[in-house]
Amino acid sequence: MLATTTTTTPSRTSKATITSDPGILCFHHCNVKVFCFVLPHTCPHCNEQLNADAHTVPDTSGVGSSSSMITAMLLPFRLPYPFVRATQHPCAIVLRPSSGDFLNDYSNATDLHIAVTTSAGDIVEFDRDGLQRHRRDDNPRDWWQSLLVGDVPEPWHYYWDEVLEQICAQSARWSIERYEESSHNCYTFVLAFLQSLNYAQLSEAARTKTSFCEKFIVPRTTTAGKYISLYRRLRLAGVHVHRQQPKQRSFKTDVSDGKDLKLASTKANNTNFVCGNIGARSHLRQTLGTIEE
Repeated sequence: MLATTTTTTPSRTSKATITSDPGILCFHHCNVKVFCFVLPHTCPHCNEQLNADAHTVPDTSGVGSSSSMITAMLLPFRLPYPFVRATQHPCAIVLRPSSGDFLNDYSNATDLHIAVTTSAGDIVEFDRDGLQRHRRDDNPRDWWQSLLVGDVPEPWHYYWDEVLEQICAQSARWSIERYEESSHNCYTFVLAFLQSLNYAQLSEAARTKTSFCEKFIVPRTTTAGKYISLYRRLRLAGVHVHRQQPKQRSFKTDVSDGKDLKLASTKANNTNFVCGNIGARSHLRQTLGTIEE
C-alpha cells in the first residue's frame, strides 16, 4: 500500500499528526531560553522588542566614558528532530511505539516495538503476525516517526543482509505460534540478529536485554522524551521560557525545568522498558525517558 505524507501545523487545542519535523525554534534573550514554533515580536520574558539584532551596552572598560560596545543578540536555531523515517536508514535498528506515534501518544506506560532495516531500506519485524517484511517502496506509515537505535557503516551492509537472511530463514523460530508477548517477541528477534552479526558494541551489548537497553535504547528515548515534553508544551502554549538554573544546583532538563520529564535511569532494577507489540510487558524493567502530563 502506498502511503501519502500529510503534515499538519501544531495546534493549541487539538493533537496534530506530525510526520516530519515540526520545527521547534530556540533563542537566548535576557538570560533565558525561549522555545517556540514562530519567532515572537517581543521577548515573552522581558517584553523587549526583538526586531533588532543588536543592542548597545555601556562601556565599563575605562578606555572612554562616552564610548559603547555592540553586543549581538544570539541568533535563533532549530532544535534537532530526534525521529527518522525508518525506510530512509539502511542497515539500522529502529524503534517506535507499538501503537500511535511518539509526539502524540508516547507516555510512561507506552509499549515499544523494535525492528531491523535492510540495505535497501526494507523493514523486517517479528510480532504476533509472525515474521514480516515491508518493502521500502510501500513506505509503511507506522514507521514514519521512529528512533534510530543503531546502524553500521556501508562496508558492513552486504554482511548485515546476509546475516539477517540467515536469521529469517529460521522460519519455525519466528512463526506465529512461537510468538509470546513477554518472552519471545520483537526484542528477541532483534537481539538474536545482533548477536549473530558480531559487530562491535552493538553485538556486545545485545548479549543481554538489560545491557542493550541501557547502552542503546535508554539514551535515545531520554533525548526523545525531552523533545516530546517540549513539543507538547508548545502545542498548548505556543511559547515556553526556560530560566537558567545556577550551575551548582542539580541537573534538570533544559526544556521542562525538571517538572514534566523524568530522566531515564540506567539501573535495571529501577526501569520500566516494555517491548511487546500488543501491550506485552517484558520481564526486563528498563527505564525510558518518561513523561508526566
